[in-house]
Amino acid sequence: MSADRTSPESLPRVGVFICECGDKISGVVDVEELCRCAARLPGVVHAVHEPYPCSRDGMLRMQHAIEELNLERVLVAGCAPRLVEKLFRRVARTVNLEAGYLNIANIREGAAYIHAADPEAALNKALTILEMSVARLTTTHAARVHTGQVTRAALILGSGLSGLTAALALAEQGIPVTVVEPAEQAGENLPDLSASTRELTRERLQTALNHPRIKILTRARLTAVQGHPGEYEAWVQQRGQTSIVTAGAIIVANVAHPKSLGSSHWFDRSRVKTQVEFEQELVNAAESGTPSGFDRVVMIFCAEEAQRQRCSRVCCATGIRQALRVKKLNPNAEITVLFRDLYLGAPGSPHEADLLQARKQGITFFRYRRDHPPVIGNDTVDVLDTLTGEPVCLPFERVVMTMPLVPEDDTRSLAALLGLPQDEDGFLAEPRVRLRPGRYVDPGIYVLGSAQHPADTTEALFQAYLTSARAVRFLNQENILVDTPVAEIDATLCTGCGNCPQVCPTYAIALERRDGILSVSEVDALRCIGCGNCVVVCPVKAITLPGWDNVEIPAQISAALMPENFKPGEPHILVLACEWSAAGAAELAGSRRADLPENAVLLRMNCSARFDPYHILWAFLQGADGVLLGACPPGECHYGMGNLYARERVEVLKKELSAHGMDPRRLRLEFLSVADGLLFARIVNEFMEELEGRMTDRGQMPTGVKIPVRRESPSTPFPA
Repeated sequence: MSADRTSPESLPRVGVFICECGDKISGVVDVEELCRCAARLPGVVHAVHEPYPCSRDGMLRMQHAIEELNLERVLVAGCAPRLVEKLFRRVARTVNLEAGYLNIANIREGAAYIHAADPEAALNKALTILEMSVARLTTTHAARVHTGQVTRAALILGSGLSGLTAALALAEQGIPVTVVEPAEQAGENLPDLSASTRELTRERLQTALNHPRIKILTRARLTAVQGHPGEYEAWVQQRGQTSIVTAGAIIVANVAHPKSLGSSHWFDRSRVKTQVEFEQELVNAAESGTPSGFDRVVMIFCAEEAQRQRCSRVCCATGIRQALRVKKLNPNAEITVLFRDLYLGAPGSPHEADLLQARKQGITFFRYRRDHPPVIGNDTVDVLDTLTGEPVCLPFERVVMTMPLVPEDDTRSLAALLGLPQDEDGFLAEPRVRLRPGRYVDPGIYVLGSAQHPADTTEALFQAYLTSARAVRFLNQENILVDTPVAEIDATLCTGCGNCPQVCPTYAIALERRDGILSVSEVDALRCIGCGNCVVVCPVKAITLPGWDNVEIPAQISAALMPENFKPGEPHILVLACEWSAAGAAELAGSRRADLPENAVLLRMNCSARFDPYHILWAFLQGADGVLLGACPPGECHYGMGNLYARERVEVLKKELSAHGMDPRRLRLEFLSVADGLLFARIVNEFMEELEGRMTDRGQMPTGVKIPVRRESPSTPFPA
């Protein structure tokens, strides 16, 4: 059945295509009536229902309807957007329709499944969902397409084994590479002291020095970085002179180094050495052939409290190899290894073989407790026997302490230059944006090896090959294309307050000078991932996000909260759900046929970072008795920390509501994963019961002012 009408000139021409989904939707929802109601919505000029719009014939009919009726917006009402959105957007591209002008409304899980026993409720909920979707389509504007060039060159910071390996891998693919090394000589700073690793590093360094596509700058450091993914300009200072290196990708491969023991200790530093210092003693003893001081050696693994909290991964293997070398130099040596835990890699690894050999040669391994670490005296190392509880005194001529590996001294400034986060120990972390492919641009900045955590040789090589493959794939692009929504700033409204750069998870916003007193914020479209956090914090609403701006969201809220959409006498609940968590949980609840209240309406949001207090207040003004917010669990936000910002804003808003005489319990924030379908249903039902209980106690719910919105008129816009 089809219905056509002429839309007012002020509204775009909208076409609604309702999927029957066999009988999964039409078996519950009266699609004939739904189609008639859809045709009467503002802006709708074409409404039709058919068995499967996602079939080849269905998509062809949709394509012809768009072309023949000159449709400017398209709404497909059927199953979950994550299942079919990509499919229908291909249809939109064939008729030159902007991707943002096609919307998917989920009336299967959102209406037919959850109200399977009540067709009237299912029809009413499906119509509400259509009204919200049409309100969004008639107020939205398309995202602009952004492009960027890719410079086919790489900059590598650090010339350790992982950095040299990555440089050679890139150079072999025809990519010019510049290696920046702060030390006097390349390839010197190594966390792994083994002879095989040093030899391998020397071989790769020699190959890199002779490679025509690799340029190594020693005694150099990075001082500034500008540009965007695919086209960076790096200022490198070398021996007092500054040069600019242009690169499409930047790889951070700085190595970690052992923490210095220092000289402010009570013990004799001539007899107590670090692993690095002891390595040099072993080399000297091997060259001279006259080892001294090696008769009684005590090695203390995890010698510092900080190292007992985080394993440095290479210390155990290095210490065992040093003990074997002492035995080789002096077979009669008494060697005791004090350890808390031994990290030797996977079973069957070469490090495990070294351990077995050390035990065969009489090297003693003695475990100590975390709360009773070894104490170095004048002539003995005192340690508590974990089995007997008795103290043990170990005489020594040499004590070897393993010190924790720490980042390079300039790591903090490097993190600021490249916009990289640091962990609690100061190591760099490569941001992981867990979005669907095509929803973001790879920044082209990679962290590998001991720059992000202490790595042994095997792991450093694996990371180097993996990272170089990622970088090659990125640099082989002719250009970068972004057609997903990114934040847009109206320079005429921006006051340069600086709020937005502080909350951007990808450092995509920067303040730029302009004529006059105030600066202006500018968005790097190739860095922006469209979380919407900046839109919320802008005090003058100068920032918009296509698809999620301050007109579309309130228009959907107004459409969702029309009085005729709700069953009389029951609370009205609006659910703002992050599409990566709560919205997915709602879909799962629908697929499980969970029982959900008829008076609960869900609005899918792009991220909890976009939960705007103004939108919540607008929902209360429109008549919502309760607003439920669904966000990702802490630490699992796909955009970084959007859920934490949401929690902070909700806490502040609750205090404001309470101060102005509103019950703060009407606003609720829940953390859900996409797998929490039944939990989502239980939370919504509990929230409904709580609101009903307060209505019973007080006679009615103390709602805000209700602003009626008629179906025949466009949705009320959000006040500026």
